[in-house]
Amino acid sequence: MTWEQCKLGEVLTERNIKAPQSEEYPLMAFVANKGVTEKGERYDRSFLVTDNNNKKYKQTEYGDYIYSSNNLETGSVGLNLYGKAVISPVYSIFSINNNCDFHFMGELLTRKQFIKSLLKWRQGVVYGQWRIHEKDFLKAIVAIPSLQEQQQIGEFFQKQDQLITFQQRLLKN
Repeated sequence: MTWEQCKLGEVLTERNIKAPQSEEYPLMAFVANKGVTEKGERYDRSFLVTDNNNKKYKQTEYGDYIYSSNNLETGSVGLNLYGKAVISPVYSIFSINNNCDFHFMGELLTRKQFIKSLLKWRQGVVYGQWRIHEKDFLKAIVAIPSLQEQQQIGEFFQKQDQLITFQQRLLKN
């Protein structure tokens, strides 16, 4: 297995499209360890928005990689496995280029070890408000195998996630 080192900017493209919520792009929440999900009562902050007709959010598509530049350390990072949506503009959104498997990249880019490696780019003076800017994030170096190997690794982790979800459902019943 041969792994090639590259900058994230070579495999990710920032998606910074701002638009109001719509039928095609409903307003959703981005939740640590869950990804893009329905807002629900806990994440509904619509009462804070004074102009619902003109409020713009960030568009995201299925397979996008998303992180909160202020909360990267606490796990506000993941993939959009929901589909077309708009989310809060505080998030950084990246499409994963075609030469990479998004399941593999999702596993790689949510690992604690990877997130720890990004902390050197934190900026700010108030604890909890440190930020990692997109331009710095895209400088990070990652090792990536061939697309075929990425797909095999991605499938493996996807099956593990499905097995865990299945076992959790059994335990609830």
